Amino acid sequence: MYRKPVTLKGRAIYSFSLGSGIFLLGVTLRTLLDSWGVSGVAAAIDDMLIGLIAGLLVFAYERRQHKILHEKVRVISEMNHHVRNALQPIIYSPYLKEQAEQVRIIQEGTRRIEWALREVLPGEDTAPPSAKSSTSKPSTSQPKSAA
Repeated sequence: MYRKPVTLKGRAIYSFSLGSGIFLLGVTLRTLLDSWGVSGVAAAIDDMLIGLIAGLLVFAYERRQHKILHEKVRVISEMNHHVRNALQPIIYSPYLKEQAEQVRIIQEGTRRIEWALREVLPGEDTAPPSAKSSTSKPSTSQPKSAA
């Protein structure tokens, strides 16, 4: 799921290679049409087809980029939901009378945030060793929040 980000240089090389390929395709077709003695409307249709191919390639690229961006927004939204739910009890913990209960609530919220970071975010597992021992979602009920 995690993909290494493409550098600006990589995108530029890809774009110019694609543009050069379309240019060479156009030159090749134009040369073939000229050698066959085709001109006028047929040559215009050739140019239109080259433009259509270029448009389809750009469309495919943009569609792929949109899917990647949509997935990133989904992950951010899910993380926002889990972190907000985990923070809710921590916010109200100062109102508890017993300090031991406050500490327990804060630790539980911390475990829930660590779980969300480990399970929701793509990429390498960077959770501390104490959090790696339990890979299941915390069993405590999460209060509803306006996330």
